[in-house]
Amino acid sequence: MMKNKTLLDSVRCAWRGMRHALKTEKNFKYYLGIAFVFLMVNLLCRISLMGHVGYLIVCGGVFAAEFINTAIERLADTYTTEPMEQIGVVKDIAASGVLVWGMVFFAMEALYIATAVAGAVKGL
Repeated sequence: MMKNKTLLDSVRCAWRGMRHALKTEKNFKYYLGIAFVFLMVNLLCRISLMGHVGYLIVCGGVFAAEFINTAIERLADTYTTEPMEQIGVVKDIAASGVLVWGMVFFAMEALYIATAVAGAVKGL
């Protein structure tokens, strides 16, 4: 494939890749559902503007890591579908990046919820 000639070409390719991953990878559907639930919780808890910024950053990190992980898996599977220890290690390392972002996402949301609950209890 030739290198993109314009910024618009690059954006079109990125959107095409995003749509493909969202259609074909079940984990993206899970993450979308989780992100939606957390957004609703954040709105109900009336988190601060900076809380919403944190949500966007961490949510973006989870999705970016998942896109990179998916790309690595697809590239490795193009090379061979036979079990190879080195390829398995590379895939596991890429998956660990998604796991780290996911754990940070859940920890951040737990802090938001705990803070909201503590504030509500204090207000009683």
